Amino acid sequence: MSRGGAREGAGRKPGSANRLTQKIRDALEDKQSPAEYMLSVLHNENASSDDKRWAAEKLAPYIHAKPAPAQRTVQIDLPAADTAEGVKAAFAKLIAATAAGELAPSEATALAGLIECQRKAIEMADVLGRLEELEEAQKGASRVGRRA
Repeated sequence: MSRGGAREGAGRKPGSANRLTQKIRDALEDKQSPAEYMLSVLHNENASSDDKRWAAEKLAPYIHAKPAPAQRTVQIDLPAADTAEGVKAAFAKLIAATAAGELAPSEATALAGLIECQRKAIEMADVLGRLEELEEAQKGASRVGRRA
């Protein structure tokens, strides 16, 4: 009685190409691009239906690109984000809306980017105000130093 399991020498040898891979390699040697090869398979009357189906499946993404997902308009009641506290509250509201399923994570990410831009603008205005105060204070100190 024979025993089951793997037999020595059975199966395809490691590194050997399957039937379709070998056909593609042959086509590339003929200076045909993969897309041209797949088109030739589709137009070949002698090709099997399996070969034609394979070629159509592999060629489709190059001919018919996937349409971009449709974007929807999102309406969410956010607090005024014209202060640092307002930005913090807007982020909290955004996180809560995402957790509740009112917003998709991608939509929340897009809105968070807008709020972050507002935060940076507030921060820049604050830094600019502080810088102007320091420059005025330094000018005043240099005037006092000249009189002495």
